[in-house]
Amino acid sequence: MNAAFSEFKPVLKVPAFKRLWLAQLFSLTAQNGIHFVQLVLIERLTGHSLQIGFMIAAFSLPPVIFSFVAGMVVDRIPKKWIIISANLFRGLLAISYIFTLIWFKNAPTALLLLIYTITFLGSSAGSFYNPAMLSTLPLLVKEDQLIVANSLFNFTIAVAQLGGLIILAPAAVKLLGLAGAFALMGLFYILAFILVLKLPRDYGHKSMRSMASASRMWREVREGWVFVARHRDVYLSVIQLTLVSSLMMILAMIAPGFSVRVLGMAPEDAVLVFAPAGIGMVAAIYGLTRFASRFSVPKLQSYMLFLAAAAFGAISYISFDYTSFSKTEQIGSRQISIAVLMVATAVAFLGFALYVINTVAQTTLQKSTPETLRGRVFTVQFMMASLVGLGPLLVAATLADLIGIPAMLFWLSVGCLLVGAVSIYDAYRNG
Repeated sequence: MNAAFSEFKPVLKVPAFKRLWLAQLFSLTAQNGIHFVQLVLIERLTGHSLQIGFMIAAFSLPPVIFSFVAGMVVDRIPKKWIIISANLFRGLLAISYIFTLIWFKNAPTALLLLIYTITFLGSSAGSFYNPAMLSTLPLLVKEDQLIVANSLFNFTIAVAQLGGLIILAPAAVKLLGLAGAFALMGLFYILAFILVLKLPRDYGHKSMRSMASASRMWREVREGWVFVARHRDVYLSVIQLTLVSSLMMILAMIAPGFSVRVLGMAPEDAVLVFAPAGIGMVAAIYGLTRFASRFSVPKLQSYMLFLAAAAFGAISYISFDYTSFSKTEQIGSRQISIAVLMVATAVAFLGFALYVINTVAQTTLQKSTPETLRGRVFTVQFMMASLVGLGPLLVAATLADLIGIPAMLFWLSVGCLLVGAVSIYDAYRNG
């Protein structure tokens, strides 16, 4: 384990990178904490996965709507100021939840609509923040450090999920209440805002005034899409990142319902089942730094898709026949069922697979894209993840309510298996 984390020391010695990384840790922890409170609240208010799907759709739509301008803005103006503004804005939005809960506590429909609206606004800021952050990363570290830097950033996602979903948000809700939990998440965004104030300034490559022409705007948007379409490594990476994003959104959507409707637990206990994904991600860090070079990128990604298919299949099988695994084991002061332990183990393997796919694809995308196009290319990726992922998300939400979560998980397994089969065929065909 120490050997794995020692790989991060060189990049953490870069002050600007360290500030950006810490800011990302705080902002992602806040984002995950807010999502946890939202998911539990909606499950309690409605008891339907489709309503949770609408909330995730509100989070997914802004990258589609704003992608046409976000990439051009990121490529033109200092990325530092985009990152600063987005963190401050999202911090203020998090605090606005406090007033929403107070004013609309007796109006659940209005409360739901406001949750969707605030989610949409926060994601709108993220539509500019995410391409800016990922485009800044290669400016702060050397090219041969990119895979380590990306691995650390993706590990931060796991830490933020554990910190926000498993530890911080549940504890904050119990100790501070919903309003206090949202206030704490807002504070985390403000800390991220303060950290990025000292990032070195980068300079946009073109004047914002050049965006005035509609034809020029369209031409530059088209440049990003054409670059992705014409470079095989780039468009394959975009597809892989889109797939991982879609699967993660679906998992987030079903988590509270899986806890309540399948395992018979409280919705907030879903984090206990899905927490081992973080263990899988930690293991993936060691695997990437030690063994990734032994495989070609296409074959490695294909193997990880097969592993994800097996994990989804195992979770589905256990869920279908949950009563057969109802025996409990004493773990610490709690009785944990064998079914929960088996699901948690499968989730750990799923976390491993998705982490590897995401890190390798993101690194390939950064290495293969010129600096002057990175903002637009990452915007294409975020737009694809949101636009393409929205349909499967709503379909999965509907299926979860109509045929049940176990059956829906089975079809996720089949989907990953088919994509893995196509990927391995393509990998061998292209050498």
